[in-house]
Amino acid sequence: MSESLSLKNFTVFEELEMNFSPGINLIIGANGTGKTHILKIIYALLASSPDYYSAINKIHSVFLPAKGELGDELGHLVHWGAWEAEVDLIQDGKLLRIGFDAEGVARDERSIMEPAHVVYIPVKEMLSNAPGFRSLYNLRETYFESIYVDIIDKAFLPPLKEPLSGKRYKELLTTIQQIMEGTISQKGEHFYLSNEQGELEFMLLAEGLRKFALLWLLIRNGSLRSGTTLLWDEPEANLNPALIKMLVRILIELQREGVQIFIATHNYILLREFDLQTTQTDAIRFFSLAKDSDTKQITCQIGGSYSSIVPNEISESYLEIYDKEVARALSL
Repeated sequence: MSESLSLKNFTVFEELEMNFSPGINLIIGANGTGKTHILKIIYALLASSPDYYSAINKIHSVFLPAKGELGDELGHLVHWGAWEAEVDLIQDGKLLRIGFDAEGVARDERSIMEPAHVVYIPVKEMLSNAPGFRSLYNLRETYFESIYVDIIDKAFLPPLKEPLSGKRYKELLTTIQQIMEGTISQKGEHFYLSNEQGELEFMLLAEGLRKFALLWLLIRNGSLRSGTTLLWDEPEANLNPALIKMLVRILIELQREGVQIFIATHNYILLREFDLQTTQTDAIRFFSLAKDSDTKQITCQIGGSYSSIVPNEISESYLEIYDKEVARALSL
């Protein structure tokens, strides 16, 4: 379990401290406040092995900083105007620390541990693009972050010989099958939705349903089990609002099975559903990132409920629309 993250002069952050919930962590903020960067650095550190070069290479492949004249790509992740960046992640009581300077010289300090069970789901749905993608990524020079090939690798894992124990996992698979109106089959590198009517290739399947298909595959093959960290960037993207309620219900159930979840989102409905569906026994925390108007530094406010986080540009935008609707109705 990821317990805390400390960033100093890393990308858009001069200094940031975040203490996480063992359950669900929801991160909101305006564009450019570093939501995705937080997810990516957690993933890069958890997905790499304990050795120094693995961690450095994973950060490179996850962030893909542009190559400079001196080959100092890593230095491009140092906050503008600073000399050195440092990242501290506390995972299961152990410190994972990495630092690097503006010239790309890195240092790494970490406790010896195996890579964590971690899944990163990017905004772009990748299952429909799976055929040939891994070969392209591994054999050719491409400019895709490794998060894309990593999630395809996870989806291609075969089912467990013995399904995950527990009534909740079986119910989750059944719920997702009802949403998709079928199950997922695979032929070569192609995925299909299979039901009584036949097989529908993923390129013809609605992208929102492909998100549920990915969850179904990850639960079925054991990638989302107790002790796993799930990081998901904008899960609401291309998802009909009517299905957000079901998605939130599934994620809450995964949290109850011991999956730690991090979500970056801009979506009001998603956030409110989490607020309304969780109970006092669920572990949930909201993080609001904002840029200070004077110092331009990114700050973070933490709350235990959606209504407790300030500033909240999402709520402010919805209230502004509501005020306009009321004014129009009253012909003001």
